[in-house]
Amino acid sequence: MWNPKATGARWRLGAMAVSLIGSMSLSPAAMAKDLWELYSAAQRTNGNWAGQQYDYLATQKNVQLAFGDMLPQVGLQGSVKHNQFYPKDDNIPDTGNTASQIGIGLRQALFRADKWANYEKAVLAGQANDIQLLQQHQQLIEQISKAYLNVLRAEAMTDSLNAEFTALKAQNDMMQARLAQGVAARVDTEESRARLESVSASIANNDVAIVNAKQQLSLLTGQPINQLDSIKLPLDLNLVASQSIENWMQQSQNNNLDIQLAQTQVAIANKQVDYLKANLYPRVDLVGNVGWQDYTHNNQSAIDGTNYSFGVEVDFPFYTGGRTRAGVEQGNLQAQAAKSRLAYVYQAAMTQTSQAYLNLVAQRATIKAQQTAVEANRRVAQASKTGYDLGVRSMVDTLLAERQYHAAKRDLINAYFDYLNAYIDLQKAAGNLTDDTVKVLDNQLI
Repeated sequence: MWNPKATGARWRLGAMAVSLIGSMSLSPAAMAKDLWELYSAAQRTNGNWAGQQYDYLATQKNVQLAFGDMLPQVGLQGSVKHNQFYPKDDNIPDTGNTASQIGIGLRQALFRADKWANYEKAVLAGQANDIQLLQQHQQLIEQISKAYLNVLRAEAMTDSLNAEFTALKAQNDMMQARLAQGVAARVDTEESRARLESVSASIANNDVAIVNAKQQLSLLTGQPINQLDSIKLPLDLNLVASQSIENWMQQSQNNNLDIQLAQTQVAIANKQVDYLKANLYPRVDLVGNVGWQDYTHNNQSAIDGTNYSFGVEVDFPFYTGGRTRAGVEQGNLQAQAAKSRLAYVYQAAMTQTSQAYLNLVAQRATIKAQQTAVEANRRVAQASKTGYDLGVRSMVDTLLAERQYHAAKRDLINAYFDYLNAYIDLQKAAGNLTDDTVKVLDNQLI
């Protein structure tokens, strides 16, 4: 199946591969900290992406190789041979001659169904190569975007834990002072101290998570990761225009790269059947040769001269031991396998698109619910502190309310980042994960 999207993108892909490879040795003078700059740096320095582009350019040469096989094949031929004869009879003199030949040979395919089918298959393989490079580019966008968000998520978690630690530290200091004055029970101070130590341990663990997330982002971008932009609040919950799930499914049908690649692979498998069937047809070639020969110690007028030969060669496979028939049957089975894989890939793409869309909608609702929960838990925590001061609440109640408040804040943080990740997943499933996606995400940072 001819893929117009892949064919139309070929020049753009080739230019992208050449330009990006050509700029690999360049590095930004300033340390990048926003998502777009790190993404741009990754396109210049990511070794895996560079290797994929070299593979792309190398594979594209297969079309030229297949086309060149149908053009005239011209070669220079030559030889020098010396023959010497030594008779047993001494009365007969030794004889010898030297033959020199040089010529130009030509072979041109006149009717070669196998070569034409091989060329068409190479063109389809080139389209598949285009799609694979786009897939790899999407993977790079997804990896860098999510790695960047993972760093911001871990840092936001540490900020929340530090805020909780500060609040608990002030509360613990107050309890210690009250204990010294004899107006607080020791069990209350122990509860406060235990919660403080628990949060301190969580901060230490999260610091390790930040280091790991930064190392992963640095690996992908080839840049040192220090200070990054932070998420802009309140988060824009309308990154995706309101439209029905059916519209997203239609976009996925038209743009999903997995579907396009599977369709192209079906076309390649069908063309392979044509290539195998070509062995049933005669092969007709035009052949020609012009040669110049020179013999020494012989009659030059009879031997020396120029030789011209032109003709048509026909090779008709009459019996091949059943190999041709078996090959065609094998090709048909492989074509059926490709069609079955296409059906599965199509269903998988539709499922992924549906799940990504529903997840995005769910995360949007979760954010709104968590915003309400944070405010409610803040009021409960404040009321619990007041109640403890008035003697109507225990320290356990106060610490529990404080913990629930900060836990609600962290749930809201996770909801923000889950929403952004869901946006990335939906764009990928619909085949829309491009540089524009990175720019949209970058606009959500400050």
